[in-house]
Amino acid sequence: MKHKLIKVGAVIGLLLAGTISANDVREVEWMDLMPDEERTAWEDASENVDHSGYASAEEFQSWETVGELDGKRIRIPGFVVPIETDGEGRLETFFLVPYFGACIHVPPPPANQIIYGRLKEPIEMVNIWDAFYMEGTLNIEEVSNETADSAYTMAVEALKPYSG
Repeated sequence: MKHKLIKVGAVIGLLLAGTISANDVREVEWMDLMPDEERTAWEDASENVDHSGYASAEEFQSWETVGELDGKRIRIPGFVVPIETDGEGRLETFFLVPYFGACIHVPPPPANQIIYGRLKEPIEMVNIWDAFYMEGTLNIEEVSNETADSAYTMAVEALKPYSG
């Protein structure tokens, strides 16, 4: 009887551990959002970027996504580019980008290196010069506007200052 209780307890423990790990947030890096073959193509294209301001850089665009990340809870660091605010100037939607100035920099990052964030509730405007961790459920969904194109969206649960 004692051995059966131990086995039942072990099975329940394993089931609970599986439930807890399914709710864990996975920390990802920007390159995790890009399929391997696209990453190689972007790295090759980036070798020829001229930052002197004398030459117009060619834009590399990729909408290719990583399917296994769709619907997953992730955490990723980046910079906020405000898109929409409420009537009181609080942030509602934004792009999260991998480096400061990405949406005004030429060339911009490819669409699979930009995430369109939707906050459940508006928050006070953030300092765009600061880096943040964004956490929530990532989805493969295309968003295009005058500022940028994005291959991913996120239902943002948390936007916290980056702590390196």
